[in-house]
Amino acid sequence: MDNWDDLRFVLALARYGSMNQAARHLRTNTATVSRRIRRINETHGSALFIKGQNDWHMTDAGRAVYDVAARLADDLVGLESLQPQPTGEVRVVRVTSLDYLVTEVLAEGLPDFARSHPDVILELSATDANLSLAYGEADVAVRLTRPTEGRLVARRIAQLRMGVFGGDRGAEGWIGLPFDLDWTPEMKNGLAHYGRAPAARLASFHAILSAAAIWGLGAVAPEFMAAGHAALRSRQDRALMPQREVWMVLHETRKSDQILREVCRWIEQRFQGLQ
Repeated sequence: MDNWDDLRFVLALARYGSMNQAARHLRTNTATVSRRIRRINETHGSALFIKGQNDWHMTDAGRAVYDVAARLADDLVGLESLQPQPTGEVRVVRVTSLDYLVTEVLAEGLPDFARSHPDVILELSATDANLSLAYGEADVAVRLTRPTEGRLVARRIAQLRMGVFGGDRGAEGWIGLPFDLDWTPEMKNGLAHYGRAPAARLASFHAILSAAAIWGLGAVAPEFMAAGHAALRSRQDRALMPQREVWMVLHETRKSDQILREVCRWIEQRFQGLQ
């Protein structure tokens, strides 16, 4: 293959399943993505993707090329991590996690980190999406489930209790997360505790707790966040609260990166005491 750069387009289309999203990730346009995929199809002698109703799917030939491209991308990440950091150069480290973990745990520690690491800028991405560590969308991820695929190194750094909380007025209704999160341990706990669907659903734990404190309703939320609301108290024994594991994840080729190790140490310190 003469054009190894085409493999980037295979990886992007395989990940996103959309020419438009692949183009945004690669900072190019859909015409370029289409042209590169067409060229590698011709080089390979068969189609690597087929168009579905809403997105693109890999063929068996595409999967074989993707596996090679993914290994090559991993090796390149490892090669980059071996390059020495120029003295005095400011480095940006991207950390991704859920919104409430970013705002309630990580963001509050930014001033201390900045004072002790003036040559590092932390970029915190609050999103439910699993940004790719292999593709460089993030350097470190903090997740509630341990990854089982890819060349990733994971370390459990905390266990968060998810309880049911409410005000002294004893209202019977409760507030939960949106429908598509009913599978989570915290929502299953709320549904089992109350025996019925929530009276209202809000998109964040911060909004849930604030509304519960105002309306006197129950709420499902992390124990450490509910502790900040004087108007709310636990409505179940701590032993009955489900626990969510918090995992810190990075690509295995980056585990020797001294700056990332310092960032990981800071992240772990931020989660100490929340269990």
